[in-house]
Amino acid sequence: MRKTQRTALVLGLGLLLVQPGMAQPAKALRARWRFDAVTNGIAVDATGNGFDATHFSKGDAAPVLADGIHGKAVVLASKHEQGFTVANSKDLNMAGPFTVMAWVKPVRRNASFAIACMKGDKSGAPPWPGWRLRFAWARANFQIGTPEGTEPGVSSPQWSVPPGFWSHVAATWDGKSLRLYVNAVEKGIVPFDGTVAPQNPGHPLILGNYIGRKNAYAFDGAIDDIRIYSTCLSGDDVFAAASSANSENPD
Repeated sequence: MRKTQRTALVLGLGLLLVQPGMAQPAKALRARWRFDAVTNGIAVDATGNGFDATHFSKGDAAPVLADGIHGKAVVLASKHEQGFTVANSKDLNMAGPFTVMAWVKPVRRNASFAIACMKGDKSGAPPWPGWRLRFAWARANFQIGTPEGTEPGVSSPQWSVPPGFWSHVAATWDGKSLRLYVNAVEKGIVPFDGTVAPQNPGHPLILGNYIGRKNAYAFDGAIDDIRIYSTCLSGDDVFAAASSANSENPD
């Protein structure tokens, strides 16, 4: 399938179906948040692996649900400094190859918003461990921290993630390269054959916000179907995952 065809399919309106016979994502779906419901402040991990996410906000702002790509999506307002803290997130630091992806619909261009984050900015002495996927001024950006104190990262081109529209963003690491996909098309690659530094115990995985100041990179817009895999998905697998609400973790 050509990249232009792939992009057109992924950008279809709402109800996207995988064609019969198309390969589903490989094994190792570790965590998934559909955001079809947030009950008593909890967005349940759809995999059953126990990575349930608890909503937080400034004041008493509640999460808002609206129509998303696959069912409902959560709508966050940066003025409320909202987000979700993930339970057992130390098990999602991923020392080996992994993939993180989400559908996002940011409302404005001139800002950086965290999508999934367990890494902070440089503060104090290195290293600055963990990883983060974010929207940054109409781009996607993926960055990790190494034991050596470096921060390799990869970004998609300017305007590849436009505000006001749904875009699927996916970041992968295969042990040799960091890659970014936008709408299932590879948009950036950076060589990296090092290791990810172990998570800072005080930095749990946060969805839709930052692990530090909650007014720094709070998401402004809608997020749907965040997934984390403990393997590096191929481009075809990223496409299959983006296209189907039903692709789970096969045996």
